[in-house]
Amino acid sequence: MKNVNHWPTNRFPSHRNRPSLCVCIINSGVQELETRGLDLQRLQADWGVSLTSLRQPHVRLPAFLARRFWEVARELSGDPAIGLAAARQSDPGQMLGLAYLMQLMPSRFASLEELSRYWPLWTGHMALHIEEKNGLLHVALLPGHALLPAVEELDFWGALQIQHLKGLPGTTNAIRELRLRRPRPENPEPWLNLAADLVQFDAPRDEVVLDMDALREPRPAGSPAVCNALANSLKNYATQTSRESVLEAVANIVLADLAHAPGLDQTAERLHITSRTLHRALQREGWTFNAIVEIQRRYVARDLLSNPELTVSEVAERVGYREVSNFSRAFRRWYGISPGARS
Repeated sequence: MKNVNHWPTNRFPSHRNRPSLCVCIINSGVQELETRGLDLQRLQADWGVSLTSLRQPHVRLPAFLARRFWEVARELSGDPAIGLAAARQSDPGQMLGLAYLMQLMPSRFASLEELSRYWPLWTGHMALHIEEKNGLLHVALLPGHALLPAVEELDFWGALQIQHLKGLPGTTNAIRELRLRRPRPENPEPWLNLAADLVQFDAPRDEVVLDMDALREPRPAGSPAVCNALANSLKNYATQTSRESVLEAVANIVLADLAHAPGLDQTAERLHITSRTLHRALQREGWTFNAIVEIQRRYVARDLLSNPELTVSEVAERVGYREVSNFSRAFRRWYGISPGARS
């Protein structure tokens, strides 16, 4: 197997492996919900994020807010394929700039090189892993943290890449298979239609399998001046978002060790601010410290319970519960079922 993901691992070090993402990803989902005429005020209330804040030019969201967004979007729309639909929307932000840059590359393989180059700016809570084997290119999304991405977010990325990599009329379709870890949906048609029935559910990992010869087919390259302007815009975004917001910093500190999650006072000390200042800063964002701890425990607990090799007591310990009984009560409050059900 030949690994072709050869760019320096220290590229955009302040974003790489950082459990946050570019807000324009979520904006595409918001646009899809708005197109459907759904109640955006309810979205805002249930999600816990002001929609007006999403239009600030340099915003990143903690990973838990992305997970919560897709949870609420699925509930409001009643559509398990909402992630696929959101990929058809185009947010006029950094994502669109990178999409244009990819389209200006002299081949689809070159466009994937650009995707890999700037990937940490889009999302740091998933790693983009690219490898070549037997004439096929495997482009996989690998979770980078205990908090897994929502299946809708993985659908979104799969659909977005398939739209780009299929190719223009007259070119070879580069898609060989779309592999998803998600279980086969009751109605798989939206996924099968996306990739011409070349979809595998319950796969070992989330990935798109591509034909190398098709990817290397030449195409007209774009203006070097335009490419440079787009690249400079992305680098400016990297500079502007190199520092975490208070909300993101708190979420990341807690997520790093849910088993021994620090309290408000300890977290404030690590951020070199007072507890009162931290409480007020989170309050302005619509969150409390305890709410951030609990929602991340809720998601990570469910993710860990999907692993049949872990016992309920092991999961409880990993998310910070010393007593299994306390964990079971919390899990029933979160999901309405016992953790032993492993739903």
